Amino acid sequence: MQPTLTRFARSWLLFLLLLVPLAALAYQPAGKFQTEEQAKTRCPNDVVVWLNLATRLYYPKGHLWYATSKGGAFVCRKEADEEGNRPG
Repeated sequence: MQPTLTRFARSWLLFLLLLVPLAALAYQPAGKFQTEEQAKTRCPNDVVVWLNLATRLYYPKGHLWYATSKGGAFVCRKEADEEGNRPG
């Protein structure tokens, strides 16, 4: 019976070793993205805005400060509002 348990344990270990890296690649923290396209994928029916993470102000496309601050990210406007950020 022990060889079966060992084979079963090896199968689970292999499964976990393959699954964990794939899950890590798919993870996007808190809906903040490096590209506008990534944000559009998350919220196709919402407006993508540029969020300055330091000031917590966001700017729509076409605004002077859209995608210009060093510490910023593309986010969905609804999610930005829900997190307490404000329009700039």
